[in-house]
Amino acid sequence: MSNAVFISYSSKDTQTVKKIAQALKDAGISYWKAPEMIPAGSNYAREIPRAIEKCQVFLLVLSESSQESIWVEKEIDCAINHRKTIVPLNITGVPLSDMFRFYLNNVQTIPYDEDQEGAVSRLLERLRNLLEMEDNRELSTASEKNKVAEMSVPAEKAGAYGKSLSAAAARMEFPSGGRQAAKTGNEPANRMERNNALKLNQQPVICKRCGGALQQIARGTYQCVDCGYEDYDSYQKVRNYLDKEGPKNVTEIMRATGVPRNTIEYFLRDERLEIPLGSPILLVCSGCGAGIRSGVLCDRCKEKNVKVTKEKYKDSQYRFFKGKKDS
Repeated sequence: MSNAVFISYSSKDTQTVKKIAQALKDAGISYWKAPEMIPAGSNYAREIPRAIEKCQVFLLVLSESSQESIWVEKEIDCAINHRKTIVPLNITGVPLSDMFRFYLNNVQTIPYDEDQEGAVSRLLERLRNLLEMEDNRELSTASEKNKVAEMSVPAEKAGAYGKSLSAAAARMEFPSGGRQAAKTGNEPANRMERNNALKLNQQPVICKRCGGALQQIARGTYQCVDCGYEDYDSYQKVRNYLDKEGPKNVTEIMRATGVPRNTIEYFLRDERLEIPLGSPILLVCSGCGAGIRSGVLCDRCKEKNVKVTKEKYKDSQYRFFKGKKDS
């Protein structure tokens, strides 16, 4: 596993952190920490958000200094934004400030100062358990009809995200009553389905580099008004990765982009992604059981339902800009 643990700490605690990092290394747990893992020619603001996004667990080394560090605060914000599991290790026994108490509400902290050897043992045990859970979650097998070997961006649809999100929502499973209400033409249900679909495609909220406000400059692309840093919504992250790397399986996409499995599978059902030609693993058409490479219906079943779909879902506002490869 690559850089499984991100270590967030104050430079004033470097000596203690070196001992902890060595314990992780001896236990075979890979980690990332600044400054030694920042490549030559790069900088903190560029590399730290990337490392946090790719890590599986966020190890927070607590002390008086770390609670006063603006960098540690930014790193926690970034970890929360990426929904990382935070493991706090209190190396000095310092009480939590109001801000850190807010960050770490209901998070169990490991005390280090009174029993250092025991604290390291508990830390390693917790990290192993968390990393095992993350690996199992990523590698767990889906049902045959949702299992995919590799995915790519459909060439014929690379210039758009696909159909309107409201139409896509009609083909997905929702809480009891939602889809049934939509079939009756219930407008509030239609709005609920669209909102559920939009929630899967997470949009960035704050700048990972400086914490500034983001503004949308293109569909799926956002830019910080303060420092100019660009960030992307979930689909654009996946698309950028596949455009660069070619077809990849769902676990590789998850690890590289940080986008959850259910979101990636939604993009597959919504025909924004597809299984490459020749793959031995296919999805199953919900209508007739035929093998399909994306979506939930084969072409023949789509033809049977096209009039109904058009009558129910007339919204076609959610169109998207072409990317560089579409011109």
